[in-house]
Amino acid sequence: MKLFTLRANTLRLFGVVAAFAGLLSACSYTRIAPEGCTTTYKDVSYAKDVVPIFKSNCYRCHDAAHYQIPFPNGASSAMNMESFSSVSAWTSPTTGIGGVSYMVGCIRHDSGFNPMPYDGNGQLDACQVALIKTWVDEGAKNN
Repeated sequence: MKLFTLRANTLRLFGVVAAFAGLLSACSYTRIAPEGCTTTYKDVSYAKDVVPIFKSNCYRCHDAAHYQIPFPNGASSAMNMESFSSVSAWTSPTTGIGGVSYMVGCIRHDSGFNPMPYDGNGQLDACQVALIKTWVDEGAKNN
């Protein structure tokens, strides 16, 4: 009788583990991410893909109206992200740390970089970060 109970408990445990594994396999990043989101991009367009992210997340501090204007804490916005030339200057790995561009390091919140957005409104989602990083990796073209 003890052997039967042990086997029954083992089977129940196996059933629970199998059910949990089945649930996990049904999950994928794309199901919880915004519609159309992936973390793999190719041929990213600055105008079509990157600028809308900048507009909705960066321009509130990095537009022409805020460029080089001191904030109450003494900091200032050092980049007008409405200007492609200003943006592209921060995409080169030479502007960053350890071969990572300042822009990518900041939006990924890498150690040693100023985490952006800086105003406490959270981090860009993984898809936005991947899209911008791909654009940077593809040469940060004005396309």
